[in-house]
Amino acid sequence: MRTLAAMGVVALMATACATTTPPAGGGVIAGPEWKLEDLLGGGIIDRSNVTLTLGPDGQASGSGGCNRFFGSWSVKGSALSLGKMGSTMMACDPALMNQEGKFLRSLETATTYSFTSDGALVITTTEGPLKFRKD
Repeated sequence: MRTLAAMGVVALMATACATTTPPAGGGVIAGPEWKLEDLLGGGIIDRSNVTLTLGPDGQASGSGGCNRFFGSWSVKGSALSLGKMGSTMMACDPALMNQEGKFLRSLETATTYSFTSDGALVITTTEGPLKFRKD
């Protein structure tokens, strides 16, 4: 019986360390500028400076690496939804433009968010994960 209880505690601790979700309302994700670290499991172009800020007013904004973008967002528990993103229309290197397009398209398909044990924000999208760190 003690072994079973100990295994349960270990399993609970391992689950808690994997990801955590803050209380409803998204207070932890709203406000800071988040810098993209990984795009759909494939990394990002060095020094491309892709960012996301989720404002407390429901407005999302940031840099796709070339253009500024803006839109809306909402959260309910760990469910995250971002609206269609608008952006400026500057032209950049084709590789950077491709990465920016992939980022914005995936951001619009966000479904949930969580945090890793070391504080990274992971937004799950239908395209794959987006991993951010506070700037």
